[in-house]
Amino acid sequence: MRRRLTGPAKKNSVFGRTALAALCALGLAACGTARAGDSESERAAVRAENRSTASPAAPAAPAAPASKGAEETEGADFLPFMELLLDIAEPCLPSDLPTAPPPEELAEQEKVEERELGGTVPPEEPLPLPDAPMPTSAPRDSEDAKKETELSSVEKCEAPLHADRITKALKKNPDPTPAQVTRTLHDLGYIEERVHTPRPSSGRVEFILDLRLMDSQLCLSGTTTGTRTTIEAYGGSPEVECQDVRRTS
Repeated sequence: MRRRLTGPAKKNSVFGRTALAALCALGLAACGTARAGDSESERAAVRAENRSTASPAAPAAPAAPASKGAEETEGADFLPFMELLLDIAEPCLPSDLPTAPPPEELAEQEKVEERELGGTVPPEEPLPLPDAPMPTSAPRDSEDAKKETELSSVEKCEAPLHADRITKALKKNPDPTPAQVTRTLHDLGYIEERVHTPRPSSGRVEFILDLRLMDSQLCLSGTTTGTRTTIEAYGGSPEVECQDVRRTS
């Protein structure tokens, strides 16, 4: 879920650290586009970092291959999708989270850092190599990764906000088909890679939404008849697809 920030001074700036951690973690291909989108990406990066910070830290687990959904969410439409998730989550974030200073202050701060460092950053001395290879942990069991996880307070807050806007939009389809449900979700800003398995089932259409961003774990499972829509939120590890999570309820 790979790209920029260069220059010795930027390495130590506030924005440098924030944007590098947020955008590289997302693997956002839009970072390599023209500078015209830089300011939008910067704002999204800060809010994504805040959203991640607001969630309780989960125990560290050995690295696992990214899920198929995570590998594919790098198209040009991913930035608007990320903005959508952050906009919806914003009212749920703690009000005391730190915010990034405006660009003018960042530029001035970088100039001060350059003067203090004489315009250069002394090269870091390489760390000595260990005498023996570092111990590695056994790969996580795939069945264990499929267990449902607990949502954070922020995710529990934002889940009904997504459910409300989806429910209102689906009411416009009195006799929905999987294609209509898919189109409605896409029109709401949920990109193709995050909309899973819309299919008919006993007069209803079932669907799953993957709303995980950075370290979040929010998945939505919904059914709709057009006149009645039910949406449930649950947590899923980023190691697996939302539709593969073993629900406990």
